[in-house]
This record gives sequence, structure tokens and C-alpha cells, in this order.
Amino acid sequence: MKKKIGWKDILMLQAVFFIYSISSVVSKFASGRELFSIGFLLFYGLDVLVLGVYALLWQQVIKKFELSVAYANKAVTLLWALVWGIFLFHEEISFFKAAGILMVAAGIFILNGGEDEKS
Repeated sequence: MKKKIGWKDILMLQAVFFIYSISSVVSKFASGRELFSIGFLLFYGLDVLVLGVYALLWQQVIKKFELSVAYANKAVTLLWALVWGIFLFHEEISFFKAAGILMVAAGIFILNGGEDEKS
């Protein structure tokens, strides 16, 4: 018997992937430091903490979703990577990056929209 999935559940799922995307940012900052320096160890420790929080929240979220649906939503981290790249690392958006992100967003929207129609 499936549980009814509401917008709050979907937003929570997306928030979990937002937290997961922070790990990429912290890892990139750690990679810019000298190996085993204080800065490297601080960023590495923060990365482990972020991944720990993500793992705990992920366990709670997958109770409400089919695993295939929840995992397919992980593609939203591509959107967050693009956002982080633009604002933190001053990367530029190409046409193909934008088109790819739009396709991923459309797929996630379709996947999540179809949940209410199943009985």
C-alpha cells in the first residue's frame, strides 16, 4: 500500500538533495588547499558532516517514496551544481548546460507529477 505523497514530501526530498549538493562545494574548496593543512582538514571535516546529515535525512525521506522515484530526483543536484558554479566559482552558463538542466527539471517535474495519478 502506497502512502500519498504531498508537496511537502517533494520539497523535503529536494531539500535533502540541496544539502547533498553542498558537499560538492565543500569538496571543491578543500581541493584548493594544501593536503593535510588546517584548511584542508576543516573543509574535509565539514564535508563528512554534510554527508552525514544528508545520509540521515535520506533515510527518512525514502520511507515516503519508492526508491526509484526518490533516486531519480537526485538529478536535481545538477541544477544546484550549476547554481553553485555561477555564484561561487564564477562559471558561465552555455546553451547546452541550460538546455540540459531544463531537460532534467522537466523530467523531475513529470516524474513527481505522475505520483498522484497512480492508484
